[in-house]
Amino acid sequence: MNPASTQQSPESSQPFNSAGASPAKERGFDISRSLRMHRTVAVVVAIAVFVGILSFGLSRRPYYETSALIYVQPMKTKVITDNTDAYDPGRYETFLQQQLQTITRADIIGEALSKPATRAWRFPHEPEQAAIARLQHSIKVERVEQSYELSISLSGGDPVAIADVVNAVSNAYIRGERADEMSQSDQQLQILQDELQRVSIDLNNDRREQAQLSISLGVADTSGDTGNPFDVQLVELRSELAKATAAHDVAAAEYASVDSSRSGSAQNLSSAADDLTTTDPSIAALKQTIGQRRSVLTSQMAGLTPRNPLYALDQQELDRLDLALATMEGQVRVKTSSQLQHKLQLEERRTADIVARISQELAAKTSIATGATPELQHAADLAADITRLQGRYNAVDNAINTIELDKDTSGLVHILVPAVAPLAPKTSMKRMILISALPLALLLGLAAALLMSKLDPRIYIGKDLARLLGFFPMATLPNKDEVDRPVRDEFILRLLAGIDQIHRMDGAKTFVFTGASADVSVTELVGSLSRKMQRLGYRAATIRASELIENHELSSGLFSTTQDELASPVPVVTHENFVAQKIETLNQDADFVFIDAYPLLSSSETEFAARLCDVVILVSDSAATTRSELRSSFALVTRLHVPGAATVVNHVSLHNADDEFIASVHNVQRRNRPA
Repeated sequence: MNPASTQQSPESSQPFNSAGASPAKERGFDISRSLRMHRTVAVVVAIAVFVGILSFGLSRRPYYETSALIYVQPMKTKVITDNTDAYDPGRYETFLQQQLQTITRADIIGEALSKPATRAWRFPHEPEQAAIARLQHSIKVERVEQSYELSISLSGGDPVAIADVVNAVSNAYIRGERADEMSQSDQQLQILQDELQRVSIDLNNDRREQAQLSISLGVADTSGDTGNPFDVQLVELRSELAKATAAHDVAAAEYASVDSSRSGSAQNLSSAADDLTTTDPSIAALKQTIGQRRSVLTSQMAGLTPRNPLYALDQQELDRLDLALATMEGQVRVKTSSQLQHKLQLEERRTADIVARISQELAAKTSIATGATPELQHAADLAADITRLQGRYNAVDNAINTIELDKDTSGLVHILVPAVAPLAPKTSMKRMILISALPLALLLGLAAALLMSKLDPRIYIGKDLARLLGFFPMATLPNKDEVDRPVRDEFILRLLAGIDQIHRMDGAKTFVFTGASADVSVTELVGSLSRKMQRLGYRAATIRASELIENHELSSGLFSTTQDELASPVPVVTHENFVAQKIETLNQDADFVFIDAYPLLSSSETEFAARLCDVVILVSDSAATTRSELRSSFALVTRLHVPGAATVVNHVSLHNADDEFIASVHNVQRRNRPA
């Protein structure tokens, strides 16, 4: 196969990898074309970057810096024979370098950030280790030249916060150095700390044992102010028992006074029932009703004589009312007597039950208190020991605090000048940021357009195809909707010139036109080429691949034989031989045979025709065919061992074209303008 048997595209008169091409274009970066194709993306990115940088620049807060000075006294030389106050410079320099590293140590920074004054330095929900690392990176410690001083500097947006942080770091460093200076008290401090630990262990053991005794005895405090807790409970139970016994005696006496089984109780029950009957609501209501009716009857009888029938009727009604009242009172008295007797009986039983339960609880508590006496005595001993140990613990702790306070006295290292909140900020970079906003936005917008072009998987121009396959297409045809017909005809003539060159050089006559992707149609292009060839005086035959491989002539008796011929052996005519003979017939009748085929990747007919033709021309639609489709189609042509292969890029939009192709189109348009 000869894939390079094509004519160079008008996009470039040089080979693809020529030294005359610019490095950016060799790598696939065409700035003007990328901006033309992805203008919207470039503008959006540029505006977004410009607005972001502008907002960042305008939101820049003033930037402050403060520092503190630490004085480091020279270390004296300790030589017995030397009575001067001289010091060793080499030793001092080593000591000073050590102090530069000590100030930014993690424990010093962590102690400084633990102070309330440095809370503004930490971000919300920021871990302690992250805050320490950030401060270690931000703080600057250096020696002031020609002096015994160290400078601790910090920059930030809050002048008060950075001053507090610098002072906190300075104080933490000074406290650490004080501990080293007071090495003579380390042994005493260690003894006190060991004693404090021992006392703490004894105190914890006593408290743990006291807690176990509390659980065993069932009391919260075995050494309360009230003394023995069981005695308090027993006193309370005895008081409750006395009250319950008194209440039971009263209830028993009341019940005995109305008990029907005892002599003399009937009169007491009747008297109590009479009192309750008098206050009964139903009796009171009945009396009120009878009283009202009696008043009415009495008023009627007042003007009548005893012989009057109405008087006798009223008198009878009065008698009935008295009888009803007496009957009602008797019934209520009987009911009240029964209820009263039952109520007093229940009260007597209830109080007796309370007395029994309290007596049982008192007996149980008394038994428990008797058995817990040794434990209570041990609890009292523990309370006394805990009080003693607590006093010992406080005394040792105070002694340790006294020694630690002594470390804050002035020594070899002390703060010379503390940090103060700066009054004015440092020179701001806001102006530089605002000035660089527009150039940086344009640069990133251009980069976005180039990136979009680089990541776009589609084929647009001949150079895209050349970068993929290694050679330029035979022709690049403009979009017919964007150029005049004479312009497109001239580009088609260039394609015809390439086909004619292949014909003259290699003798190729059969050309299969097929699409590199499924959506590419070559029918219109093949028709245009055929018409142009005929106008130029060539005999051009056009046939579809599906018609080429259909054996119509075999079925119509093209190869029919006689009876005599059947008797003699003849070679078998295969379908492939028939197609080859048909192509040979077309080649004899025409100068060029153009086969209009379906896309190669989706048609077996196209594959069959490609094996028997001279040249396969892969047609790619600009902005439609992808690199993967073109690569797969060309790989298939390679596997078919086609004698020649060429490519064409069709329907190239001027919006997506490169500058060379656009210039070529404009030149053709100028030539075709009427004079």
